[in-house]
Amino acid sequence: MSTYDVERTGMSTQDVEGETGMTERAVLLDFPGADELVAAGRVEPPSAQALARALAGIEAAVAAQEAGHAAGRKKGAVVTAPLRGMSGRRRVLVGLFTAAAVAVGVVTYANTGETPTGTRSEARADTASVFLNDISTVAATQSVSSGKYWKMHLTVGDSYLSQSMDFYVVNDGKAYKKGRQPDWQFGPKDLDWKALDQLTTDPAKLLQLLQTPPRPKSISPFDQAVTLLGGSPASPKLRAGLFKAMAGLKGVKLVGTVKDSTGRGGTALEFAEAKSVGRVIVDPKTSSILEYTFTWTAGASKGKVTQQTYLSVGFTDKIG
Repeated sequence: MSTYDVERTGMSTQDVEGETGMTERAVLLDFPGADELVAAGRVEPPSAQALARALAGIEAAVAAQEAGHAAGRKKGAVVTAPLRGMSGRRRVLVGLFTAAAVAVGVVTYANTGETPTGTRSEARADTASVFLNDISTVAATQSVSSGKYWKMHLTVGDSYLSQSMDFYVVNDGKAYKKGRQPDWQFGPKDLDWKALDQLTTDPAKLLQLLQTPPRPKSISPFDQAVTLLGGSPASPKLRAGLFKAMAGLKGVKLVGTVKDSTGRGGTALEFAEAKSVGRVIVDPKTSSILEYTFTWTAGASKGKVTQQTYLSVGFTDKIG
């Protein structure tokens, strides 16, 4: 079973004469780094430098255009874009280039207060919210799939979950039914597979659910979101919404580039509570959860660590 597959996104447009005499294609490619992207063709992916320059150029163009519109509105003037509808297209391109830049490793993330081993100097962000919003774009591009069972290949072994929430583990090539898995906790809701499919994907509504006052013995909002992202058959759209919702949680801290217990590189986030700290490592190229570690920092369980390492997750139609 493979992890969430990354799909390349292609875009083509018809050449339409604009009001300035430039074609629509020419305007779309009017940013630093465009020549390198065109030269890259369809055989090899564009270089990190080309993507970085392209992303910076597009973001600068969008910022300048929006600033112009704002200034025009303040003065009561009518502001006309060089080519009608282009602001929306450029915003789409910013999203596409963000996903592409993250996927090829152009963008790295570091908490400027700390310098984890392996963090490169060209880090683009120093906040968890920026990383989470970027990774939500990557999550949204993953392919939609389905199956009778949700399989998790962990360092401790393989497990399978049926659509009726029956839980199976495999030992020495033989499957054993271990009863029914408890529903996933999410704010005030308890979710089974069906309810998960019906859960809202709107980031604001997801954040509101996460921030609902906790029930007795409930896990933290951070833990709830990570559990769905790593251990449930959440759709790409729901995973994207969850990452954006996490960006709105107070107290989530960006650690930076680290390695999990198997040596895989990823970006780590932490969330500290009064008696515990949760740390998740995310693969920035695929949005997959690599590892989650929960550490008790106070109380009777102080020093106790629970760790779950996801080697791969995905759908399958059979056990074994």
